[in-house]
Amino acid sequence: MTDSDFLFGGLNIPKGTKRLYVTAVLVPSTDDPRIQPTGFPDIGPVFYPDPSGKHGQICLIESEASMANRLEGVCVADTYTGTLVTELAGLPYIRVMRGDRFMTASTVDGHRFASEYIMKAKGAFPGTPKKNGDPPSEMLVDYVKRELDGTGDDVPAANVPRIFRLAMELDPLALIHGFQISLKNVLTFVGLRSPRALTASIVGLNAQPVGVPGVRIDPIGTGDAGQAIFRKERIVARMIEANFAVDVALLSGMPVGNDPAKEETQPDKDKRIASCKHRRELLLAVSLWKIASFLKDLSEGQRLRTECDLVLRSVKYKAKWEENNPSDFPYQQIVADGGKPGAADKPAIGSLADLIKKAELPSNRDPLTLEFGG
Repeated sequence: MTDSDFLFGGLNIPKGTKRLYVTAVLVPSTDDPRIQPTGFPDIGPVFYPDPSGKHGQICLIESEASMANRLEGVCVADTYTGTLVTELAGLPYIRVMRGDRFMTASTVDGHRFASEYIMKAKGAFPGTPKKNGDPPSEMLVDYVKRELDGTGDDVPAANVPRIFRLAMELDPLALIHGFQISLKNVLTFVGLRSPRALTASIVGLNAQPVGVPGVRIDPIGTGDAGQAIFRKERIVARMIEANFAVDVALLSGMPVGNDPAKEETQPDKDKRIASCKHRRELLLAVSLWKIASFLKDLSEGQRLRTECDLVLRSVKYKAKWEENNPSDFPYQQIVADGGKPGAADKPAIGSLADLIKKAELPSNRDPLTLEFGG
């Protein structure tokens, strides 16, 4: 972190750390070394040479985009309603309904709270004006513009940092996986975005393509089922690695706290700074917990696709890219400590619930329910 060491789940991140790198070695959970990598239309599996010459040909097994989806998935208890797991109880997120029908949520939508469906959904926010005596209601995008003092589809550049505080109070997970707000003719200012603070991929080292034949049976006999004999692209690899990178510097510097008051007292200033620090620590802790939860699933064997069933063999981490002696990544302790139980009003010290409470996030936003189709 920027001003002090940060300890979570037995892992100590020293003061001044910029990045955290986690590397896991995976193996096929069966005796068959053939792996089904990610493929793309008209391209197939992605192979590229290792520039260092150490690992021959590398194959992309899971892309950064796919891994973002998987790391977001560990937070979701029910993908059909977007509800969060119990470890993240109290963390804000947005649910969009049409009457009693669930439509989407920031936890399952690919664009998170910046999704057009969510941005155009309506609800009551702080300062939402009443119209004709009706209950307060406005589109989320209009609330965002109002908070940024925006006009038309633009906002003053000096007010852009406020979007990070808004995101923290609406959908903190979006700050980990990135977002970009862009609604044509509504809000198109290009600065309303944040890059991924947590990236990951899975690659096969010294990989070779393997063509596997398949046969399609057409019991009806019309020929509509397509080619009867086809080829499936598989690979074999000397080693499979899952690589994770946490941008600690980005999370440690996000302006996720409130703006100072015009006549702020020293106690109020100290409280505001402490709250911002706790919010940053929460984002970092959730990032670590996401990695640890995914690795825990892998430790028991996980099927990433039909013929890509992998299991965790070992995992190390380092705080500097050129560090030669990485340490064991305590994923099991991170998962255990992050979910430690406690009383509702006094969660276990060091748990995610404890960090969520210290972050002083708005209440009644777990979830914030909006009406679809503003």
